[in-house]
Amino acid sequence: MRIRTYVVHRFGVPTEMPLFVGWILSRLNDMDMQSARELFNNRWPAGRSVATKAELIAAGLDARAINSAVKYGILHRLRQGVYVPMKKWAGVPPWDQDKLNLSGHIAATNGQQIYSHFSAARLHGLHLWDSSRLIHVNAPYASSISRLQKDVKVHRSFYTSDAVVERFIPGTGLARYASLELTVLQCAMAAPFAQAVVIGDSALYKGLKLDVLQELLIQFTGISGVNRAGAAFNALNGLSESPGESRTRLIIAELPIPQPTLQVSLDTYTGSYRVDFAWEDIRLILEFDGNMKYFDYPTPTAQALIDERERENALIESGWRFIRIKWKHLANPEQLKARIMNAYFNAQRAAA
Repeated sequence: MRIRTYVVHRFGVPTEMPLFVGWILSRLNDMDMQSARELFNNRWPAGRSVATKAELIAAGLDARAINSAVKYGILHRLRQGVYVPMKKWAGVPPWDQDKLNLSGHIAATNGQQIYSHFSAARLHGLHLWDSSRLIHVNAPYASSISRLQKDVKVHRSFYTSDAVVERFIPGTGLARYASLELTVLQCAMAAPFAQAVVIGDSALYKGLKLDVLQELLIQFTGISGVNRAGAAFNALNGLSESPGESRTRLIIAELPIPQPTLQVSLDTYTGSYRVDFAWEDIRLILEFDGNMKYFDYPTPTAQALIDERERENALIESGWRFIRIKWKHLANPEQLKARIMNAYFNAQRAAA
């Protein structure tokens, strides 16, 4: 019988790597949080946004280590057997958490499900507003999915091969989901009007084929929600670049005034600037200021704000008036309508 020997450090820690890793894992419950965090930072599977229990074990961790990491707040359990580093979960916007939650389901099912409705919209990278975290999958036959997973909504439809997209998502794995046109139709049949328009507007930005969408709409004639979907499609506009702009456009459409032009380029002495909405005849600009507008800016936020102020000053000097809208204003549409009407009539009198 061959006896293996190990060199032991004078502090009592084995230095041969296999035993050393085992010793670390066996002592994880007694480790301080920083040591445990370093262990998981070193052994988290490379390139993975989320990881299954099997992937973590393959990386050299065991079940006790994983449970301790959840207890310490180092890992967040997305669902049974699927985890994400807490630093990637805590403090991120709810819509990013929704995406991680969906990624966790994809990892847990190993890409075997076909995703539909709002889950497919997330996978297509569409803008969603006020949508739940519920995961939508398509299963044309009876299954136990709905009984085992309370956060999963099962739909019963038969998809043709051209109605399914199959892509590998870096950090998550293989995913199959409804085509862009079918996804937009499904969402519009199930969602309130404004939600459907937000999704449809962003789909136009992603290359939505209106002729294919119209064919699908005809195929679904007589099915519940199809008339609501048709009304939403008539209101789509690919020039709205964010959910906030889409919702603002819908609110303006309800007012008894001429509709503004979207994404207008205006010349000033400092250059040409593009604005969200403009009534050019009375020189009135409406801008939707979502926070993401500044965080997505290619320069630091402070510089973005300075540039925005200089841009606005140049337009004001050219005779333009401004009304600015934020997300919080959309929560009270009637009050916002009054503001817009007031700004419109003031600009109209000034232009007379």
